[in-house]
Amino acid sequence: MKPYTAGERRQGAIKLSSNENPRGCSPEAAAAIRESIAEVHIYPDGAARALKTALADTHGVTQDQIVLGNGSDEVMTMIAATYLNPGESVLVGEHTFSQYAFAARLFDGVVRHVPMPDLTFDPVRILPMIDRTVRLLFLCTPNNPTGLSISRADLERLLREVPRDVLVVVDHAYIDYQEDPQACDALEYIAQYPNLVALRTFSKAHGLAALRVGYGIAGSERIREIERVRSPFNVSTLGQNAAIASLEASAFVRESSELNRAGKQRMMELFRSLEIEFLPSQANFLTIRVTGEAQEFAREIASRGITVRPLNSFGLPDQIRITIGTPEQIDLLENALRRILT
Repeated sequence: MKPYTAGERRQGAIKLSSNENPRGCSPEAAAAIRESIAEVHIYPDGAARALKTALADTHGVTQDQIVLGNGSDEVMTMIAATYLNPGESVLVGEHTFSQYAFAARLFDGVVRHVPMPDLTFDPVRILPMIDRTVRLLFLCTPNNPTGLSISRADLERLLREVPRDVLVVVDHAYIDYQEDPQACDALEYIAQYPNLVALRTFSKAHGLAALRVGYGIAGSERIREIERVRSPFNVSTLGQNAAIASLEASAFVRESSELNRAGKQRMMELFRSLEIEFLPSQANFLTIRVTGEAQEFAREIASRGITVRPLNSFGLPDQIRITIGTPEQIDLLENALRRILT
């Protein structure tokens, strides 16, 4: 088991290392948090009925199609606990979020990495790896740390050709930032494929990372199975109430996406002017390639007051992931990069 490598948090520095919403959360969510403090001595609603109602209305599903987690990370672990037996295989991308492999290893699963030479999830490489030992396939779209999305056509092909006894888990943590009309949304296929689970989170566009609220959507029978391993009271009252308020404040998420779009355009122009190679992200970060070792480059930027994420732990030792910040934060990033590179 390898411990999780978190984005650096340095006193006094701007944190562009963990893909949080630089705006924070909505005023409505902040007010809900303050109001919830009066109930911290009481256990939360273990069934999270009000939040499930709000999510069901938002996504056009029923409450029994939703499972909640202490962040979507916990839902990944619950899925592995429900379906994975020792020695069975889990397919994950070669360059993707590490918690998929963590969940598999936690239950003695065999992690098999799908090659990503062009940093994309390609059905041509995934499908031949599926044999009778495979129980779970994890897909991240937009992918962390590349920001690249899986197309509708590729997801549809995978869902058609993957055996029905293999669970396909699609992590959509960054979908609120997705702009490409050809990119997929797994929720469109939930009714058609009982072996599909779509994951979402309140940690990114909703700005509630510290409260740890994530969820999975699937067929009701699938959710009943996963619910059997869920810990009681796993989502706090503060988290539940803030998430409900954030769903109601939908304009905040739209505005966050618009700010992200403008910031992304500006950062891409900056990288072009500095002749820095970058990936065309559909998320709230951009991944760049550096000359030399990424960790050393990240330390140099951190010394100038900005923390970023070197991607050594993702198997990309010459690349760095940078969260798209506010205009003021991008000003400081530009100043730091120009000092380092020019």
